This record gives sequence, C-alpha cells and structure tokens, in this order.
Amino acid sequence: MIRDLILEEDGQSTVEYMLLISVIVIALVAAAYVFVPVFEAGVKDLANDVRKILSTGKIGRTGTTR
Repeated sequence: MIRDLILEEDGQSTVEYMLLISVIVIALVAAAYVFVPVFEAGVKDLANDVRKILSTGKIGRTGTTR
C-alpha cells in the first residue's frame, strides 16, 4: 500500500502544473506593472487628441473650423 502511494505520480504532476501556472501568473503580473504606465500614457494622449479634434473640428491641419 505504501509502495503504491510512493509510485503513484498523479499528485506530483498536479503540483507541477500548479507551480507552472503560478510562474505564469507571476510573469503576467510583472508584465502588467511594466506595460500599464505605457498603456495609460497612450490612452491619455488619445483622449487629448479626441478632445482637440472635437473642440476644433480639425485633424492635424485638415478639416473645417467650427
């Protein structure tokens, strides 16, 4: 009975999968901390561009003034 428990590997593979998932989650969280400020700055720039376009009616140098 004890020998069968030692030779059984189902629990080991489950632990290995959980460790692998943990490493992936940690990597995703670390990547989020790196890319969130860049993404936030891009969204703010886009919002400023949209605000400018809506207030002036121009995209760059083209368009009509309001």
